[in-house]
Amino acid sequence: MHSETGLYFLLIALCIIFVNGRLIQSESIVNEPLTIDVISTNNVPILPQFSTINRANISPVTANKTNTSVCYPVVGCFDNNEPYNNAGLEVPQSPEHISTQFLLFTQEAPSTPEFLVYDSNDQSIIESNLNSSRWLRIIVHGFTNNRNSIWIKPLQDELLKLKDNELSDVLVVDWGHGAKFPLYTNAASNTRLVGKQIGLLLQKLHNMKGFSYDKIHCIGHSLGAHTCSLASNIIDNQMARISGLDPAGPLFEGKDVLVRLDKNDAKFVDVIHTNTDIAFGVGLGSSQSSGHVDFYANGGQHQPGCPSVLSLLGNVIHGHSEAIYEQTSCSHGRSHGYFTESINSECRYNAFPCQDYNSFVNGQCLACSTSGCAQMGFYSVYSLGRGNMYLSTKNTSPFCGNHYLIELVLNRDMIATSGEIYVSIHSNYEILTNVSMTMKSKTDIKPGDIFRHVFSYKTDLGKVDYAIVHFNKAKNFFGWGAEKGNEIVISRLRLKSLEDSVIYSGLCETHTKIEAHAFETVLLNRSDCLDPKENL
Repeated sequence: MHSETGLYFLLIALCIIFVNGRLIQSESIVNEPLTIDVISTNNVPILPQFSTINRANISPVTANKTNTSVCYPVVGCFDNNEPYNNAGLEVPQSPEHISTQFLLFTQEAPSTPEFLVYDSNDQSIIESNLNSSRWLRIIVHGFTNNRNSIWIKPLQDELLKLKDNELSDVLVVDWGHGAKFPLYTNAASNTRLVGKQIGLLLQKLHNMKGFSYDKIHCIGHSLGAHTCSLASNIIDNQMARISGLDPAGPLFEGKDVLVRLDKNDAKFVDVIHTNTDIAFGVGLGSSQSSGHVDFYANGGQHQPGCPSVLSLLGNVIHGHSEAIYEQTSCSHGRSHGYFTESINSECRYNAFPCQDYNSFVNGQCLACSTSGCAQMGFYSVYSLGRGNMYLSTKNTSPFCGNHYLIELVLNRDMIATSGEIYVSIHSNYEILTNVSMTMKSKTDIKPGDIFRHVFSYKTDLGKVDYAIVHFNKAKNFFGWGAEKGNEIVISRLRLKSLEDSVIYSGLCETHTKIEAHAFETVLLNRSDCLDPKENL
């Protein structure tokens, strides 16, 4: 645990040293990508400016010893004995310090919150506009966030638009005082107390308003995902559904199910993984499967359109603070961007069962098994697919798109060679995608090889005009090894939609040669020239 925590706090340290702490709310612009995981309170900086001395002192306080316990009115006692020693031996801070607030938004008052109280004033519940015939969707934020974090309002609005059997009220849980940067171990421990508070409120709603637990859906991001699970534990895991949006990894991954999200915490648990690896094998999100269905978007490690690990390291060296913060939060926040977009979008986030993401991208998992495929996001509960699911997304909002397969078949009589093959697809002079079919620069390329690659693009491709195929032959240093061919010969190139029957083909009858370090343009037609002699 110490090595994992140390790596996590190394990343936190980099943020403190290089990030100015001025996390200002971005203005909403129509047709612009979703603004991901930025914190705001009316354009006032959230994070305090640290002095040089304080910046160096960022390690969590671990003065607590084992067998430490605290007791508070109403919520009861908490200790740090197994399995609750996962948060650096911290015990939850007091309810007065965390100052949790429950903001209810109803169909009758979608923009004006009612404040519910779990511990004393029952009138707040009795007089509320809560309707037991509607769903109650609970939103729980994570570390460094609060009710003003800019992703919460879009999610809240989309949930309030739901109709018919999904008609909903929304409860926003604000525990921002207990999730403040940089005290991550305290925040991790505070999930226990906040979960208890939510559970006690749900018990009152059940007893006083006749609210069925079958109408409770808790949506938690990062630490909020584990908080949802702890809340459901209080009501004997009777919650209808928990949606874990990139559940926090540090201090939770691999720990006892009593302290983290698990599929037994609710009747249905769906999880979206988006940031399981920032650097050094450590991510803000957990890679551990923890739901009835787990979606590993773009593999789950990091998301397209977010800064790469190399750019993070470069920005650390050069002190580019804004880029560092974007890297360390962009992929983690994509999970709530995907979920929010899925609620009322006509595009389905189709996901496929597969052993891993590389196999999916390489076209090895194109069909749904007997257990079925799944739809990531809000409607995953209605999908047949269960277990680990994989999908690709676009790199800008709207993130959802259809999946398309590029298939490149080489001639059986060509001479073996090595190198890398790139294919770009073009429509009206726009590049739809540009991918490496071989995935690396020194791939052995043999006669009859079939290369496949899956990518995501908007649902309507429009008119696809042509593809450009580029062959980059690997260098043969000192003349070692067998002589390699200086060209590749293409027998077939196909572009196929996985969601519908659209197929584009080129090179149906001719064999096109591409010399080393050269490219050829291949015209694509709306037809299929699948050669029955080819073994697919």
